[in-house]
Amino acid sequence: MLMELSKHMVDLITNSFEAMAKHILVSLSFFGDWVTLEVSDDGTGVSKESVEAAMRGEKAPRGRGLALLRDAAEQSGGDISVWSEEGHGTGVRAVFGKDVPLGKVGDALIVFWQEMPITVITLSAVTEKGAFVFDSRLIGERYGDPSDIHTMVKVRKDVNYTLTNLFGGK
Repeated sequence: MLMELSKHMVDLITNSFEAMAKHILVSLSFFGDWVTLEVSDDGTGVSKESVEAAMRGEKAPRGRGLALLRDAAEQSGGDISVWSEEGHGTGVRAVFGKDVPLGKVGDALIVFWQEMPITVITLSAVTEKGAFVFDSRLIGERYGDPSDIHTMVKVRKDVNYTLTNLFGGK
């Protein structure tokens, strides 16, 4: 069984935080037989050599996450691409066959937002059923006081419920 997309997303966002990103864009899409996860940031970026080492599964620059993501994408019939420029950020796009489980994306977003509130996280999700956008800058406007635990519960439930419906109950 393939690892949930939300777990790969957590790994990629963690890399973005470690790279001191101020803006992180997460995109999910589901069309036909393909699911795409893309995470890009404006962090410090990494060298081409570091990306190649990470894709080989070497513990560089930040761990084995890219190699695991590549393996999962290829196992499902998809692929992965990575682009990065030192000082200018990094992007990762992984394409999976349609049977990859989504997981609890809302839970992951809330944990990151609470830990790093100065970093803007934007999630966009698009499927044949519709679209959804989450922007951490708008939590107060859409859900209530960001420091209130009840607000975080509302956000988590809303994101998980909406994405589960958009992605067909995965």
